[in-house]
Amino acid sequence: MSLVRPFGAADVEQVTALYGRTLLHRTSAPSPALTDYFRSFYLDGPFRDPEINSLVHTDGDGRVTGFVGVHTVPYRIGDRPVRAAFCGALMSREEERDPMAGARLLKAFLAGPQDVSMSETAIAVTQAMWTRLRGSVIAGHSLDWFRVLQPAGFAHALANRKLPALRHLAPLTRFTDRLLGRGRKGSTLAALVPEPAPAGLVTAEAGMDEFAALMRRASDAVTARPDWENGYLDHVLSTARSKPAYGEPVIAIVRTRSGEALGGFLYHVRPGEIGRVLQIVTMPGHGGTILDRLFADAYERGAAGLRGRSQPWLIQASTSRQMVFATNAASVIHTKDPTISAPFLAGDCVLNGLAGESWNRLFGGGLR
Repeated sequence: MSLVRPFGAADVEQVTALYGRTLLHRTSAPSPALTDYFRSFYLDGPFRDPEINSLVHTDGDGRVTGFVGVHTVPYRIGDRPVRAAFCGALMSREEERDPMAGARLLKAFLAGPQDVSMSETAIAVTQAMWTRLRGSVIAGHSLDWFRVLQPAGFAHALANRKLPALRHLAPLTRFTDRLLGRGRKGSTLAALVPEPAPAGLVTAEAGMDEFAALMRRASDAVTARPDWENGYLDHVLSTARSKPAYGEPVIAIVRTRSGEALGGFLYHVRPGEIGRVLQIVTMPGHGGTILDRLFADAYERGAAGLRGRSQPWLIQASTSRQMVFATNAASVIHTKDPTISAPFLAGDCVLNGLAGESWNRLFGGGLR
């Protein structure tokens, strides 16, 4: 008889093996680094709520046949503290023998003691399960965006993911992009080279403390946001910096010459590849400016393009900036209290990136 129960230390080996097979598509044993991270992130994390657990699905012989990874985030809705739980890795084995395992895991997770349940990685099948269980899609935070900076390099970076043998064509793509970029400044489809910074703006790399202060300041203007205090934001930022699979971290703040911070960004970049944008921070009314400075910074560092996650203001700003949007995975929410879900569904929230799941080392952390 199948059973859903809390994830424990004795399950780590089976769960990481399942993760390797289903999500990494590997048949070899998981690395000690992956096993250790599962244990530390899902069982021993410094901000873990002991009442809210990751869950495993077992068969009649006690074997682990499914898992849902859960981590908690302290949130505030206005001045009200709420317990938020994010559902990350949802996976099951032998789905043809027990096709309801994933649904049982998700239903058990949503029945937990948290005030609100969320995920930013709900693929189409999982999204359908959420909506059947009276969850909702947070539309403004559910799109992936792309910005091409080097057309030939961007195409090469995409192709190289599937056919690594094409990497020897990199010099040709660089030559092609130099030809395409000559004399083509601006934001038209034929001119993807970012404009120089307007007079009076300075983009400079910043330390984690400066970026954390900016993140707190921007979050204060939003109704639903994580409670960044008590070391939580420091913990998230220190983890988020290390994503070797994506490249080197860049933390920068855009200021006026008088020193006023208009916004900033955290992304990872490697020359000739598509940079991964984890977080964009902007003061009200300056989103387009921060996007432009991000594009220019990545271009100067040799990125072929950028990829990130949508926010409502970013979708509006994209209309004049030649960005492409695609559906990969949705951000979803479930709660019995409509006063909690309302600001999220209205876009009045800080979500995804540092406020979701993708800051952890399972995303780009080089854990195999």
